[in-house]
Amino acid sequence: MAEGIIQKAERLRDASLYADALRELKRALRLCRTADGEESLRCLLSLGDTYRMTGDFIKAAAYYTEAMPLAGKLKDPDSKMDATAGLGLSLRALGRWKEALRLINKAGAYYRKRKDKEGTAFSLWAEAGALRIQGDIKKAVGTFKKALAAFSSLNDRSGIGYCLCGLGGTTRVMGLYKDSLGYYKAANEIFIRLNDAFGRAYSHCGIGNAMRMDGDYAGAMIHFRRAARLYKKMGDIVSYSYTLWSAAKTRMAVGKYTDAEKNLKEAGVLFKKTKDPRGIIYVRLGLAELRLLEGSRAKAKALTLSALEEARGYGFGVEKCHAGFLLSYINGKPDGRCYNKLGLRLSLTSVPFDFP
Repeated sequence: MAEGIIQKAERLRDASLYADALRELKRALRLCRTADGEESLRCLLSLGDTYRMTGDFIKAAAYYTEAMPLAGKLKDPDSKMDATAGLGLSLRALGRWKEALRLINKAGAYYRKRKDKEGTAFSLWAEAGALRIQGDIKKAVGTFKKALAAFSSLNDRSGIGYCLCGLGGTTRVMGLYKDSLGYYKAANEIFIRLNDAFGRAYSHCGIGNAMRMDGDYAGAMIHFRRAARLYKKMGDIVSYSYTLWSAAKTRMAVGKYTDAEKNLKEAGVLFKKTKDPRGIIYVRLGLAELRLLEGSRAKAKALTLSALEEARGYGFGVEKCHAGFLLSYINGKPDGRCYNKLGLRLSLTSVPFDFP
């Protein structure tokens, strides 16, 4: 009986109907906890995957953690490694990139040993995302390209699309905005054909950010609105929050400071709710810029120092550069050498800065 419920839940998840999928999975878990261990394991993994897709990484991590010893007990090493990779992705989103890389690389080594091409491609994509959060952008780009080649050899259109989004994000951080736009547009075309709502939202947000960085603020807002509608419908709080931040930076660029502050404060509440340290850092930097534009240098400095301390604590390379640069600007001596060390080609001249 639970098997049928799990299948229904996974169809709902594939249709990006995450709230409905979670309701069915919880019902299935109640039925199979006392009965079939294999069904319990599948249910735990599906719950982990679905919570991860909605941005609830703490609950996702809890379900993956529960799945790992059960997989060991059932002598199911494939599921154990799938749970390991899922836990790595959840910790990556919570800013714990060192643990994430260890878990993802452990799963990747297993997939390579088993000559599991799908698993290997997935682990490369997951590793690249963790490297991006660490701030090793050059290595992240190279690893996303390896993942893209792996998914292309499998003719996995979905995997190709998500790798293109990853490349869109990393090239944007590098300052290669036209390359970024090209990657995101190619991904968007794939996701439209696949009818993948999450992928469409992800690529729309990416297109918007690439356009924002290239100065097309009106065009950027069109894509942010599309992304926000999809994320809200799916219930993905984290992705919606990053879209709010992107919209705030766009509104700052055109002088709509009141609207920008409203977006930043809403995003800040949601980032705290989901315990996303990178999101919190970006909100503080945005608010610091607004305080600086108002002439409140002391408030701007306090917010920037807080963001810098947080970035250093988590070891976020790119965010540490952003906070350090803003602090140097506030102190009257703009210093962008940190970006050069990471290989980023950013040209930041005056507040508000177009942080990528």
